[in-house]
Amino acid sequence: MGISLPALLEALDSEQTITLATCAGNRVTIRPMSQIRSGHDIYFQTSEGSLKIRQIAQNPSVAIHCATFEIEGEASARGRPLDLDNQWFAEAYRAKFPGHFARYSALPDEIVVKVSIHRVRQWQYIDGAPHLAETMLQGDQA
Repeated sequence: MGISLPALLEALDSEQTITLATCAGNRVTIRPMSQIRSGHDIYFQTSEGSLKIRQIAQNPSVAIHCATFEIEGEASARGRPLDLDNQWFAEAYRAKFPGHFARYSALPDEIVVKVSIHRVRQWQYIDGAPHLAETMLQGDQA
């Protein structure tokens, strides 16, 4: 049995937060993040001076947990939340997280981060036995 891509996309759309893991040097950290999905990519905003951004600058490979899905991808900075190029993000983020948008999006050090999904895994039970399903993605394909 394979991974249901519609189920993954539905989970990303319906979940308010994901768990994001980043790593640089010998330090791995995780934290909850408010996220927006576009195509097969995940977007979030954060402070440019945060530990996660410093780690991503050193190692753009990240891992994400959402619902029952384990996601691996590559993160990259995409400018400020209110930049013209990120207008779609600002609108989607304001609709899903109005309080976060009002509190943080206009701050001068906020940036948008894009995670291009490369691999997805999910434990599935077939006839009562656990099986690890896995699929590879090429990023923005929706």
